[in-house]
Amino acid sequence: LFPSSTYMMSHDEWRVMNWDQSCQDSGHTPGKIAGDNLRRCTEFLRRDAPRSRAAVWSDMFDPYHNAVDDYYLVNGSLSGAWEGLQRDTIVMNWNFDKRSQSLQFFAERGNPQIIAGYYDAGAGQIGQWLETVRQQKTSSVIGVMYTTWQRDYSDLESFARIVTEFERDR
Repeated sequence: LFPSSTYMMSHDEWRVMNWDQSCQDSGHTPGKIAGDNLRRCTEFLRRDAPRSRAAVWSDMFDPYHNAVDDYYLVNGSLSGAWEGLQRDTIVMNWNFDKRSQSLQFFAERGNPQIIAGYYDAGAGQIGQWLETVRQQKTSSVIGVMYTTWQRDYSDLESFARIVTEFERDR
């Protein structure tokens, strides 16, 4: 209904999983369930919009973020959820606290990444992200996104200036 070159899937911050009978009967871990769901959703996109790209938030497929044991009310481990992530799926990486490990993890898997930075923390945060990209020589980063929870665009110009300077010096 809405043709696009890229579709963003909303696999993000699942707080509860693997408690209902159907999940229990499957015998699968939450990581396997999440990975299978991502794989299936990606297949739907490929079938219905074959020339489009798929993108997904990083957290539920990142072993340095939420794809871990003991995540909120998830009954079991989310480890291995990343197995459902296809190589050409764009990862919207927002793991600032462990950005070095996260960037490297998805780069090694071959996923293009967009840094989803800012989160109302000040424009300088994107500079820290980009410095990590520079130090690691991470070539899988294909873009950045100004991400706000507060609808605060007062730092957008500063954010853009930092990104532009990074690109110029690259």
